[in-house]
Amino acid sequence: MKKILYPIQTIALYLMLLIAGGYGGLHVSGILDPSVFGVINPAGDLMPPETFAAAWQWTDGFMRVRMGICGPIIMYGYIITLILFVREWRGPVFWLLLAAFGLFMADVVLTGTQQIPINRYIQSLDVKHLNAEDLKKISSVNRQLIQNFKSREWFSILGFVLVALTPFLWGSRKVS
Repeated sequence: MKKILYPIQTIALYLMLLIAGGYGGLHVSGILDPSVFGVINPAGDLMPPETFAAAWQWTDGFMRVRMGICGPIIMYGYIITLILFVREWRGPVFWLLLAAFGLFMADVVLTGTQQIPINRYIQSLDVKHLNAEDLKKISSVNRQLIQNFKSREWFSILGFVLVALTPFLWGSRKVS
């Protein structure tokens, strides 16, 4: 059984490495250039509220579609890989994968509890007719959105680092 399971586990590990690397890489780009997610202008200052609201409506539109596809791929990638390694629960590979999955789930919870309400609020605005109260609230949610993305960046990058360690611990195993 081990001779059959080992190559499947190895393939799952490397696929998970690609998935976590893609997600972590996206967030590395957000650290290197904060304007990637449309929350900060290229000079590093907050955008004017009107500009931010319009930009975020557009950004959220494509990100919602992307994460509607990528989110389940990431989640099921972790679940399938963890299931394949459940018999190895005493080993470091299982625990690294579980910790990385925990970071991904923290990202999902943060997104669901803090980011999606901001997205819904901004999507509900008519950016051509904003009043003073809207402008003040937009500035406030812009700062919160930046903090959310900083947390999400670190969740995804640390998750990738944990997954990236697994091949070194797994590849040296002997299969009998």
